[in-house]
Amino acid sequence: MHQSPARNYLYIVEVMNIFMERNDLVRGTVVLGICLGVLVYNWGSLAWPMHRGMALLVMTAVFSLAWFYELTMRDAPIGRVLAGLLAIMGGAVVLWLALALFVHPLPNDSTPLLPASETMEVQSCAAPSGALTALVGADRIVGRSKGVLTPFKISGCPGPSFSATPQGLVVDDFGYDGDGSVIFKIRRNLFDLMLGDYLHVHRPDRSTLGVYDRWEREILYVRYLNPGTIRVRGRFLCGDYPPVTIKEDSVTVGDTYFSQPSCLLDRQRRY
Repeated sequence: MHQSPARNYLYIVEVMNIFMERNDLVRGTVVLGICLGVLVYNWGSLAWPMHRGMALLVMTAVFSLAWFYELTMRDAPIGRVLAGLLAIMGGAVVLWLALALFVHPLPNDSTPLLPASETMEVQSCAAPSGALTALVGADRIVGRSKGVLTPFKISGCPGPSFSATPQGLVVDDFGYDGDGSVIFKIRRNLFDLMLGDYLHVHRPDRSTLGVYDRWEREILYVRYLNPGTIRVRGRFLCGDYPPVTIKEDSVTVGDTYFSQPSCLLDRQRRY
């Protein structure tokens, strides 16, 4: 049966409305995903006063642009658009005040690291009572004595040293650049920048000490897992020697990758 032009027109309009509704849903989902991604990406920076202002500024800008774009595409009234923008900006101010009042990162000082009461499988590395075991990539490096433990050495540059005291773990370290110059030092957990202005320290909790660059890339990470075990990660330089990158389960020296676990008893690892 032949349909009238009016009925055909109504059918086309209905199909277009369904398509536009689906298009709005897809667009809204994409915009929401972008906003959530920005929130997750910046969440870690909100805790640190030195990053907080920039993180909130980026989040506010992205959320405002997303709100303006989405409501403009939906032909929403301008009053609703402005109200949403003001709400986003007000929310950023409230979040900043809440973080300033209730979130206080630990200061850069000589307070010893406390055990985090975390267990870690150390394979067959039996450590004497009171000795320290450093988890370096897949390796377990055990110091038999109760003195200072320097688990590894990068060419001619020693890595971080650790001492277990009744008050907690004490960390000492020197950080080098590609020219062999000392760019930072850590003396009894106190971070001191010697050259440049692009490194900073984070003490996110009482068991962790970390050094990061301006892009929050990890330079040194120390976590006191329990009274006998330390986790070490980071990126270490020593003059012309290839960079050494230590991760949770591997060590990379230049282009050489090491992931086979080793147990070193009272013996320093040389890279």
